[in-house]
Amino acid sequence: MQKSKLVHLLPIFAALLCFVSCEYDTVEFDEIVIPPGQEVTFSNDIQPIFNANCVDCHDGGIDPDLREANAYTALQNGGYINTETPADSELYKVLLEGSHSTRASATEKQLILEWITRGANNN
Repeated sequence: MQKSKLVHLLPIFAALLCFVSCEYDTVEFDEIVIPPGQEVTFSNDIQPIFNANCVDCHDGGIDPDLREANAYTALQNGGYINTETPADSELYKVLLEGSHSTRASATEKQLILEWITRGANNN
């Protein structure tokens, strides 16, 4: 009887072990890829990231609309940008978690954060 209980508890123990051993990805930048004097522009640096990684889904049917003609306005008006605390910007946070975390590289995430830090200008 004791062996039977152990056999039933083994899968529960294995599942619990897997659960507590999970790790969460965090973005750590080994080096700064955007020098302080280098300009970061929306049109040349940020929009190409959206075009390559985001527009397939965010093409007007899902907010924010990240198509070239609409992206900047959609981000500003939708509250996705927080220049006071850039790391708290919804645009940046969504790239760090869940299904969106694999959509952009660490360098692209850093570029977006740097653009927000520098004022999120429409340039």
